[in-house]
Amino acid sequence: MDTTESLSPLTPRETEILTLVREGRSSKEMARDLGITRSTVRCHVQRVLTKLGVATRLQAAAQAPPTSPTAVPRPRPLPPPSAPISALTPRETQVLRCIAVGIGRAEIAKHLFISPNTARTHVQRILAKLDVHSAIAAMAAAHRAGIPAQKGA
Repeated sequence: MDTTESLSPLTPRETEILTLVREGRSSKEMARDLGITRSTVRCHVQRVLTKLGVATRLQAAAQAPPTSPTAVPRPRPLPPPSAPISALTPRETQVLRCIAVGIGRAEIAKHLFISPNTARTHVQRILAKLDVHSAIAAMAAAHRAGIPAQKGA
């Protein structure tokens, strides 16, 4: 892909996809809500990643600006997490702040001076406590709860 495309602004559909990625939606949910195929969603997501110069949805979600209520019409709102953020331990809250920045488990481990297995365990427990399916969904829950995203978590 040429560099011109990677520097071009997102199309309205790509902006809509990025907003849904930031909210923690899966490809299946996006396809259903937007009335397009999962394959089309995956193509849009890949173009968004390329244009933003990132490798993962988590990194893209971390770069996405906060959504405004009028930015993208959503067919259905996301339910709030079943457990409050306050159910997390202080260390899990630190890990969640790292997730909110968009860093992965290996980087979390280095940043917090813990083993990768411990980081994985913390992430798994956060997902279970918040009743979400992915780190992106946990990031969205953190943003909704007002947890600040900071690397110095």
